[in-house]
Amino acid sequence: MEIDVNQKKISIGDKYNIFTNGVQTHFASKRMFQWLAEIKLFTGGGDIPVIIIKRRFAFFKAKYTITRADGTVLPFITKSFWKRVYQCTGGNNIYTVYGHRGRKYSIFKNDVQVAWWSKSAVTWFNGDNYKILADNDCDATLLIAFCLIIDNYASNDEKNNNAVNVNVGSIGPQGKKFDANWQPKI
Repeated sequence: MEIDVNQKKISIGDKYNIFTNGVQTHFASKRMFQWLAEIKLFTGGGDIPVIIIKRRFAFFKAKYTITRADGTVLPFITKSFWKRVYQCTGGNNIYTVYGHRGRKYSIFKNDVQVAWWSKSAVTWFNGDNYKILADNDCDATLLIAFCLIIDNYASNDEKNNNAVNVNVGSIGPQGKKFDANWQPKI
């Protein structure tokens, strides 16, 4: 499955148009002027969010909660600040998100890779763009939530107000080396 997350910066917040295999399946919004971010993820033309992401107070680390429509709350936290390793637990599953050199992240479910994404190096007039490649049986809304969290956490202070924005990515240490040979299961 291929998921494209396209951010649009507007005066009252951020909007995200999200496409799965070329068809718009989700959209998300984040209001400006909030001390701690709250991002709502919707499906299709729905007006009730399927996921609400809330940033929690933490020094230097990512600390978020992901609340599903059924009320289930999943914590998303930093496991290693320097190596950009994050973890989300829900039920019997442990999701680990690894930041790699450049603009790539990999997602592992119970220590098995299920997806990865890359951030565009150059954007024109708008916000960031992400392309997620994932196994077809993955929980797409949860993968999108992880991407939105990292976008909020990693680029919280970036304004992207210029005509052209360039992102060279990370050059620091990484918790796990990126596997360039990994392919999603269809």
